[in-house]
Amino acid sequence: MNKNRVADHILLLLAIKPPGKLVELDHILDKVKRNSGASREEIFSNLKDLISQGLVGVKNDMYFITDSGRDKAWNLVYDPDMVLSYRLVLLARHYYPKICELILPFLKDRPVSVVKVFSDERDPIHKIKPIFSRYRKMKPRSYNFVNSCEELLKYVDIHAIDFIPYVHKLRQNYPDWLVIDIDAGDEIKNAGQSGFALIKEVVKETYIVARDQLHLNPYIKFSGSRGFQIWITFTQKLGGFDAYRKAISVIRDLVEDALKGRYDELKEKYGTLISDPLTTSTVAKKEKRRKQILLDPSSMKEEGDVRAPWSIHHKTGLVSVPVYFSDLENFTLDFARAEIVLERRAQLKDAFKLEPSDPSKLMKLIGKGSLLYFIE
Repeated sequence: MNKNRVADHILLLLAIKPPGKLVELDHILDKVKRNSGASREEIFSNLKDLISQGLVGVKNDMYFITDSGRDKAWNLVYDPDMVLSYRLVLLARHYYPKICELILPFLKDRPVSVVKVFSDERDPIHKIKPIFSRYRKMKPRSYNFVNSCEELLKYVDIHAIDFIPYVHKLRQNYPDWLVIDIDAGDEIKNAGQSGFALIKEVVKETYIVARDQLHLNPYIKFSGSRGFQIWITFTQKLGGFDAYRKAISVIRDLVEDALKGRYDELKEKYGTLISDPLTTSTVAKKEKRRKQILLDPSSMKEEGDVRAPWSIHHKTGLVSVPVYFSDLENFTLDFARAEIVLERRAQLKDAFKLEPSDPSKLMKLIGKGSLLYFIE
């Protein structure tokens, strides 16, 4: 057993605990043995070494990580030989206190789904066991609310790293945001950089259609995985949830029309990835849209939820970071790493201001052929 690795497992375990949290020896022995395979004697020997180095402290026969130990543990956050769930929680513990004021407006005064991450017992190093919590199953329902930075960090204390608010406030019959979730079929996703570039082409076209044809104020954010979202707010509501889903269908039709005029150009760049039609707003089975890019209206419903801007995606550890339109073409996944987002915080803080738009033109298009325009 590599002695330094046992010490690293101890540091990482203690680093995910809240500051000042005292941890029993049996807990350390149990978790580190599971994660590293070390014997009780090896773990205890490494624990004593960490204490002598000032990286771990002892109080009332219980253990805690010191500030120096926490700094050293941060070096393990991207170490693939360390427990994945611990690394994600450590990342969240480092990240959210510094970004809280930016994410909080998207969480306040509405139910929030949270994703807690724990270790997969069979493979704690490489896999997580996510627990998706929308509300506690009791009568009446007890929702998660995050109305302050203190409340946000309390959720991080219990291993919540991903924050997914409802698109509407409690008992409100329409969404506060029009959210167009732009996600590619498997054949495009699996095409590497070429597929990612094609997704960005559709994001760009959707943004331009919303801005230039519909005179709206669209905002872009990365999903935290492989897709993007465009968010728009309005000076008045469009109607009920159906009106917002209809709006996405209308926008998709305009986007597809714009893309058709570029099919020859796109085929030269992306070859067989280009299909006709390239986009859809119909949430069909995945195999039916393997070569299409979905402008997904699914979150536009009662209790629909969407990952908050600035939230960490629990599957990737990447941030669902806002993206300026001018930065879209050069955007790579590295721009969504938590430490890069923190470095660019001042530059990005206005990238998702969500200035409301006049929906008049969009409402006229929604109203054609339906009664939606005349309701409300």
